[in-house]
Amino acid sequence: MKVTLSNGRWFLGVLITFLTLVGIGASISYFINEPYNPGFREFPLITAFHVIFGAIYLGFAPLQLVRPIRSRWPGYHRWMGRFLVSIGLIVGVTALFMALVIPISGWWERIIVGFFSGLFLIALSKGLLSIRAKQVPLHREWMIRAFAIGLGIATMRMFFISAMNIIDADRQQVGILSILCFTLAFSLHSGFAELWIRTHRSKIE
Repeated sequence: MKVTLSNGRWFLGVLITFLTLVGIGASISYFINEPYNPGFREFPLITAFHVIFGAIYLGFAPLQLVRPIRSRWPGYHRWMGRFLVSIGLIVGVTALFMALVIPISGWWERIIVGFFSGLFLIALSKGLLSIRAKQVPLHREWMIRAFAIGLGIATMRMFFISAMNIIDADRQQVGILSILCFTLAFSLHSGFAELWIRTHRSKIE
């Protein structure tokens, strides 16, 4: 049983690392390739804030989940936690703005991406309020939820790029593919995070 649990954590760590690199790579590619959503060019500063701070969040947030780092360097964990909540709020607000104002998929994107952007902001806020109330296990649960949603963009990009390489899509089809990939990726990440929390609740320290 110990071996199985250890292997499961090792696999999850590898998967998170891989998706983190994918997410950061997608952020870098934004400044190299033509954006698939023309609306990004209408609000370049907001989009750049979202992309840059999103990459920073993805790069450092996984370290907050590593138990040896939390236990050996609690000062770093607290300082980095405050920093990540601050930039995470920027990421969430800009994501909400982009979903509501410049959606490539119309109202479906406003609903789906707006919903998960709101969940991300709620999770960050709940995590912050929980740690201020010294409710550490509850704080960790909310931060896991927030990170899972944030990391969902990497899975969405993988789904989306794979679909685009298979289908010769016009602009309308690109919008449909985009919202389908958003829905699938964020639902998978949120569902897995909730399952992990509920099955490991007594082990979240």
